[in-house]
Amino acid sequence: MPHKVPGKIFERVREKKASYHRYDFEKLQEEAFATFFDLAQEFTNLETLYLICVAVPKEFFDLDSRLYVIHPRSFQLEKVCTSEEGLVPEENRLDFEVSATTAPLETEESWIFPIPGNQALVQWTPILGQSQTLGMFEIYPKHKVDAKGHFFLEKFSNRIGYNLHMKLLIQQHFDHIKFVNQLVADIEHNVISPNMYYKLFLIRLKKILAAYQQVQKELADVLLFVRNQNEPLSNHLREIQKPLREANGQLEQEYRALKKHYEHTSLFLETLLRRDHFEKGTYVLRKQPCNFRTEIMEPLLERHRPQFEKRKIKIDSHFDSVPDEQITLFVDKGLISQVFDNFLTNAIKYAQQVEDQFGHRIKLLSYSREILKDYFGEGILGIRFNFFTTGKPLSLEESRKVFEEGYRATGSAQERGSGHGLHFVSNVVEIHGGKVGCKPQRFGNLFYFILPMKDDKPVQE
Repeated sequence: MPHKVPGKIFERVREKKASYHRYDFEKLQEEAFATFFDLAQEFTNLETLYLICVAVPKEFFDLDSRLYVIHPRSFQLEKVCTSEEGLVPEENRLDFEVSATTAPLETEESWIFPIPGNQALVQWTPILGQSQTLGMFEIYPKHKVDAKGHFFLEKFSNRIGYNLHMKLLIQQHFDHIKFVNQLVADIEHNVISPNMYYKLFLIRLKKILAAYQQVQKELADVLLFVRNQNEPLSNHLREIQKPLREANGQLEQEYRALKKHYEHTSLFLETLLRRDHFEKGTYVLRKQPCNFRTEIMEPLLERHRPQFEKRKIKIDSHFDSVPDEQITLFVDKGLISQVFDNFLTNAIKYAQQVEDQFGHRIKLLSYSREILKDYFGEGILGIRFNFFTTGKPLSLEESRKVFEEGYRATGSAQERGSGHGLHFVSNVVEIHGGKVGCKPQRFGNLFYFILPMKDDKPVQE
């Protein structure tokens, strides 16, 4: 069903219709406007727009002109184009005596009109933070401009401003895209590639620990040999062995923690900073078969377990109610891992103690998965992953909005957050062809996502 045009749009159209009737432009002036608009849309780059601005008054009214534009980085007014010289070389663009103003200026030879920006675009371009105008438009000789021509040129300068602002915004976006692509290349060179050296470091560290363990073994053998032959030496060696064994155990523990942190961080870095995402402007999936329990859930739970214990949150798992062999999904493991990570970190932040129906005080995260028959169409199963946390149930309105960008439910202010995490979850699940949802329940809230179980093939890299 087509959307009805809002009444305020019709009102604005009527206002514009009345304005143009009141302007009472001459036919040549209307043709000049139409030519300017057509050519401004036909050509996309800034310098061509500069040339169009000075060409239209010359061709239609035999008026020469000079166009001055505020540079988007230096915020200096520059003379960029004239009807007599064309585009002004960069080294000569500051050679003039015109100032940026918000009202027309009159000189002995010319009229100079301000070029206002489009106020609707102010937040996207920094120029108007420094000035009320984007530039100035000088018309000469002055004696050729009567009162009606003056009014037309004032309106013409306004139209230059709207088009110039759009072109500046487009150019800014192109510059941003170019910068982002360069930044991605720098990240790949200076972050991703050097990060691989940590893997080599961990391999070397493991070899050193193995050698350390071998020394311990040899020391134990020496102890056995001297135990009944030299009791003082045996006692001294045992005194050395105990702290050595403890130190080695601590080093092994630190090595395992470092290895897990490296694997987790590397997976997220290499997934989020993937060059394809930036080139395509969306998340680009690299699918592979994944065992959700052993490859995602268990490592993440192990990583977050100290935080769950610190906040006294009990973890209740029903993952095994559906055996792994019944579920084969091809997913982007790095992105889906971050989906699970978001739900776990949210549980740590927002789980609250409640009193259940038996009067017991509980603070709980319960997670499970289930198979939904024909959920995505006949013969296409859905795999639903559930995350229930105890606490105050959301309202129905909050449960519908909670996946929106920047939205934070009432009661979340005491925890740090941007409202981006669940929006990210929604994006990742949806590009996998899935769905997300939230259901308030009696003792808390159930968050879930559902993925289709199809015969997808992994992307070959």
